[in-house]
Amino acid sequence: MNARERVLEWLAAREPPAPALLAQRLERFVRALPEARLDATMTRTMCALGLHALEGSLARGETGDDAALDLLAADAFVTYAFEAAAEEGLDVTPVAARLLAEVAR
Repeated sequence: MNARERVLEWLAAREPPAPALLAQRLERFVRALPEARLDATMTRTMCALGLHALEGSLARGETGDDAALDLLAADAFVTYAFEAAAEEGLDVTPVAARLLAEVAR
């Protein structure tokens, strides 16, 4: 199984599952993320996806339902990053610090 499939499988296993429209948007971002940004840990991958979704939404400079869905996806990926950190036994403090530092750039 490649890294992208592993991420999609991990997302599909979340309980409760994401609503269908959000799940489709999450999958779209997973498929669009460059392979080099899919990390060995699910925590780092979810962080990268959250930042990718946020960057994409902000770069378009749009408002409306489509932009809102991108922001919901970014929020979901960040939430999943913390879930993944808990599953992987990682301290969430560095995860939060990394996300904040990336957003501040």
